[in-house]
Amino acid sequence: MSQTSTIKHYATALVELGIENQCYEALVADLVDVDSKINENLEFKKYLTDKHVTFTKKQEALKNTFQDFISDKTYNFLYLLIKDGKLLDLSSILKIAAKTHLESQDLFEVMVESVIPLTVAQEKKIQEKLSQTIKQKLITKNIINPEIIGGLKIFLGDTEIDGSIRGKILRLKKKIEDYE
Repeated sequence: MSQTSTIKHYATALVELGIENQCYEALVADLVDVDSKINENLEFKKYLTDKHVTFTKKQEALKNTFQDFISDKTYNFLYLLIKDGKLLDLSSILKIAAKTHLESQDLFEVMVESVIPLTVAQEKKIQEKLSQTIKQKLITKNIINPEIIGGLKIFLGDTEIDGSIRGKILRLKKKIEDYE
């Protein structure tokens, strides 16, 4: 089984657990917090992934570090990741879980890069146009990127629609370089 496939299984299980127990948002919020704290403290991360440290010691370290801040379900998920040697994949699992959760609600996330923040009306117009094309409800996430100079850059899953000025300049440059 591939690494990506295994990560998807953990992500799917996380989503299903959260939905079934009506605690998806809280569970993910806990895990995002734990993930950031583990990634901030490299010594702690090293300790939790060290094969020479017993599982019981790792459990104790997690309990002592996060005490009453995270739920039992969060601890159980973390224990499973530690036991299976997948704690380093937590960030990837959370990304895939977010996508899986949206899909389970028949939603699709669209990333829109712009130089300045989009207005509510602009976001709504983009959602309407794109949802007609892909026949799915959309959630728009606006990312500010001054490097695109102007226009928009839209990411629909693996598809990129580059309507930015920077993209147009790069395409024109390529045509000039390739011109015979």
